[in-house]
Amino acid sequence: MERKLLRLFVRLIETFLKNKERVHIALAGGKTPMTFYRMLSLECLPWERLYFYLTDERFVPLNSPQSNYKNIQENLGAKAKIIYVNTELPLKDACVDYSQKLPQSLDVCLLGVGEDGHTASLFPNSPCLAITPKVCTSVAPDGTQRVSLSYQYLNSSCVVVFALKGEEKRKVYEKLLRGEDIPASKVKGKRKTFIIYST
Repeated sequence: MERKLLRLFVRLIETFLKNKERVHIALAGGKTPMTFYRMLSLECLPWERLYFYLTDERFVPLNSPQSNYKNIQENLGAKAKIIYVNTELPLKDACVDYSQKLPQSLDVCLLGVGEDGHTASLFPNSPCLAITPKVCTSVAPDGTQRVSLSYQYLNSSCVVVFALKGEEKRKVYEKLLRGEDIPASKVKGKRKTFIIYST
């Protein structure tokens, strides 16, 4: 999966760079994409023209092992410019601050999908409270407060890429393909949506 994802991302980045000075990319947290981030970090890219954002974040200190920012930064490397959620601020202030740093829309958005069908921190049967049109807050099943990009903002992305890995994700992958009523099915790229799955 990682090599296919790498080829796709490099191609998308090169395509956008032909027409734009900056490319805006949102990255998923969790364990699944970390190997891909390490591979991407080795690519010869104009890193100063790439701006990375988080699709969601746990409301924990930035140096916490649970922090998506910390884990992505460590795997993608210091040359990657990652705009993060400032969890030192109160929750709502952090959402507003992050929203103001986001571009009008994303060029590429990488999303994972949980076994329950959630994507970013948009969970089934658990509303995401809108703080701004771009950013909302939710509570994960484990009780962790989350900051997430909203459905509205995710759907403004030019290209959306879903990446799923593992036999335990097969059922949710099939639900996503069929467009069943899960949070991930409610997100689609304006130009294109890719679904990459491997066991």
